[in-house]
Amino acid sequence: MTGIIILYLFCLIRLAVPVELPWTKVVSGGSLYNFLYQIFGCEITCVAGHEIYVYHVFVVAWGVVMAVLLTRYLIQYHRVVSYFSEMEKTEDTELNNILDEICTDKEKRNIKIVQTAAVEVPCCIGIFEKRILIPDKKYSREELHYIILHEYTHLDNKDILTIQLINILCIVFWWNPFVYILKGDMYQSIEIRCDQTVTKKLKSAERGNYLTVILKEYKASVQEKEFRKPAGAMPLCEDHSDHLIERFRLVAEGKQSSSRIGRILVPVIAVALLVLSYSLILQPRYEEPENSYDLPNDSCKEINGQNSYLYEIDGKYYLHYERGDVPIDKKSMELFKKAGLKFEGGN
Repeated sequence: MTGIIILYLFCLIRLAVPVELPWTKVVSGGSLYNFLYQIFGCEITCVAGHEIYVYHVFVVAWGVVMAVLLTRYLIQYHRVVSYFSEMEKTEDTELNNILDEICTDKEKRNIKIVQTAAVEVPCCIGIFEKRILIPDKKYSREELHYIILHEYTHLDNKDILTIQLINILCIVFWWNPFVYILKGDMYQSIEIRCDQTVTKKLKSAERGNYLTVILKEYKASVQEKEFRKPAGAMPLCEDHSDHLIERFRLVAEGKQSSSRIGRILVPVIAVALLVLSYSLILQPRYEEPENSYDLPNDSCKEINGQNSYLYEIDGKYYLHYERGDVPIDKKSMELFKKAGLKFEGGN
């Protein structure tokens, strides 16, 4: 499952870092790319001598919505982290003893358990100040053991940081529906990896007890009017029954991550695909127009507003520059006018 997460992370990197390498080759995107290029390159209006195109509106809308969503998310996350950071570590000896059993290296451990009525489902939160949040209700010692073990595994795997990066990327690319699909798959893959890590050394009966705890919390959460979790937190279970069924099936079957060769091969394939994706770039491509013009003399000459101008004779348009006159069509004349060439004579 770690290999799948690596593949997803490389997809996120490719989406967030669009660069063109020295060996990148341009490939025609076909008629769809040509159509999109024409749509986004369509001029809407002209303001103070500057043309406004469709893509300008899109970029502004992208930036405004992204700024609003990102600001709202960061404020929510800061409030949640601050709220739970101010809570004192629980004095419940049993909870702390369970955490000590799970994490014997106290120097490595920087985790506090908080039991509070502010959460409905056990979850963990925090990148630097890590908290395991337990609902303020009665649990057996076995249930607490599996809950704390699950949330501790998330924190030990640095899943909270991964989730924050995914959430921010979804905000940046809010207009792209594929990032939300990727987000859902990443969440599920992280949960499955956590389940596999927790149950790796458990016997069949113990795996059943672990799943019973998750199912109990899921039932309790769906009985609420609305499933709520703190912003940026990793809950014990989500409100997606199909995701829960997949987790249960994999744990019940005792399926673990692939072999050592597979764990090495997947990152290698992911890197190869990432490099390959940067080696090709799709762009619009058009055939050379039939009414292209061959200028006299093989040498090239810069054409600008100082050495050239446009004129019309008997309904025909011409480009005049220092080496002669070249007949052009009306569309080309309009393009030259937009480029700054003066029009002398005619309409």
